Amino acid sequence: MRCCSFPRRTLLLLFVAVLLIHPVSAERVTVMTYNVENMFDVFDDPYTGDEGTDVKRRDEIAAIAKAVAHTDADIVVFQELENEHLLEGMVKAFLPDAGYDYIACQRTNSTRGINLGVISRHPIKRLASYRFKTLTHPDIDPEEQTWRFARDAMHITLAVAGEDLHILNVHFKSNSSRPNDKNSMKWRSAEVLGVKSIVRELLADEPDANVLVMGDCNSNIETRPEQVRPWPATQLMRAPEADGSQLLIDVHDGIEYDDRTTILGSGPFPPAVFDYIYASPALAKKLVKGSPSVIRDEATTAGSDHLPVTAAFEIGD
Repeated sequence: MRCCSFPRRTLLLLFVAVLLIHPVSAERVTVMTYNVENMFDVFDDPYTGDEGTDVKRRDEIAAIAKAVAHTDADIVVFQELENEHLLEGMVKAFLPDAGYDYIACQRTNSTRGINLGVISRHPIKRLASYRFKTLTHPDIDPEEQTWRFARDAMHITLAVAGEDLHILNVHFKSNSSRPNDKNSMKWRSAEVLGVKSIVRELLADEPDANVLVMGDCNSNIETRPEQVRPWPATQLMRAPEADGSQLLIDVHDGIEYDDRTTILGSGPFPPAVFDYIYASPALAKKLVKGSPSVIRDEATTAGSDHLPVTAAFEIGD
């Protein structure tokens, strides 16, 4: 006896109809940025000045992994990382079943060897570097001075729910040399302008692109509206375009200052907000309400002098 069967074309039409009635839901993706404070291994890199940096202790790496596990983030970008072997070792030792199958690290312009990295549950499609991009500041004649990124803007393109997610992992110039460098703040501002030009190019090609700028901006939120120049880097990052539109949106905006500080402060240095997640307009609309947060649990943040920052988005149709 022959079993009854539907023609293949009929089955295909039924499948399409089911999709139309019950569309595939968007995928919730949690991202996290974490400056892991000198995550160096025991080996001397002859091409960097890493000799003066202490090796990251195992208990500190375990604490960093604990913070990652606490957030259950799908994609984590790191700053102040020496190499990908440290990430591979951390995942293998402390996060073996967490699904972080995609790991990468990219060398930066740092002479000390602090680099940028990522671990992800989603495939990494492409990596790009802007280490040699020429940066300028509108207040300084480019004939007199230009810059490059103090580290880099690590451009990570990931495949997420059938869409591309672009992440620019950044670590801007530090504040440490500012007393002896009159253009230190302008260097950071030039880095911001460089990042915004990259985002602008991405959105020119695809206005609804999913773009994130994440990392350590080494610049506190400016709370004095009368402060105009020199522009703090974070004010410049959130400054509107010439037509009044917003290029990047601070997803933690609206959280009370004390609840979003990522540097706890010590001695004469007060707590500050140095770590950020900025989203392109289209992606900001996909932000999961209530998801932006700073992980403040001392039991999970003992591995660094920065606190990890997270947010979640619903990506896909």
